[in-house]
Amino acid sequence: MNVVGIDPAPRKGLQVFSGDGRDSSVEVGGARSYVEELHKSQSDVLVCWDAPLTGPSSDVLKSCEAQGADFTKRPLEKFFSTGEFKAPKGISVLGYGQCPHWTISRSLIGLPQVGPFDQVEGLPFTLLTAGQPPIRGRYIVEVHPALALWLWCKKGRTKDADWEYKKNPSTRSSLWNELTRVVEQKKNYVDFQKWQAPNAEVPNDDMMDARVAWLLGRLWLANQRDVVLLGNADIGAILVPRVERLEDAFQEFLSRSSRRQK
Repeated sequence: MNVVGIDPAPRKGLQVFSGDGRDSSVEVGGARSYVEELHKSQSDVLVCWDAPLTGPSSDVLKSCEAQGADFTKRPLEKFFSTGEFKAPKGISVLGYGQCPHWTISRSLIGLPQVGPFDQVEGLPFTLLTAGQPPIRGRYIVEVHPALALWLWCKKGRTKDADWEYKKNPSTRSSLWNELTRVVEQKKNYVDFQKWQAPNAEVPNDDMMDARVAWLLGRLWLANQRDVVLLGNADIGAILVPRVERLEDAFQEFLSRSSRRQK
């Protein structure tokens, strides 16, 4: 199954990496044609999309009887905004309603769905929110490359380390080098030579995000010990590196949230 990492932006368009060692940029005006061609040309593909792909819970989708932050922030984002796995400054974990790239996602792939009138049939890709990696078919899964970078690299960095790689080239270079060491250990599952940037250069932040998006999908298909699909359709679902304590902490968070709602 082919894997394609895509970083969408409502003004810049799509930054794409598909594991062939080449980065490609698609302007906004050509983004719909690109997605349509990807759907037509790939019978078996996993698209790793760097933007929110789920919205409110299934109950809210049906009834529109929303409460609190149902239309702005999912439990998944709340988890990474507080407690043991609170993302540091520079790793943005906004509520899905605050993310401007959900608009281009809605336009190009019909996701996220936010109400009973949203189209649920005829979408180009089937959304994955639970279960095992697919074997055949056209699928799409949500990723958050910045969050993945933090989870993969935080163990080797100090607590006060700078994470604003989108603003600071030196931080981006440092994180890229650390991630390269992580990937080099997974040569059995990743074509390391093609994954590296040409001449081992540090890619810009958009290219970096697209490569990390692809990496998450490739490792998930090849070896589920490295990556996990965290969450579900009702609370948000995202591919993340499988690191120590993450899944247990997430379940504890959900249990506490459930008790508060009773």
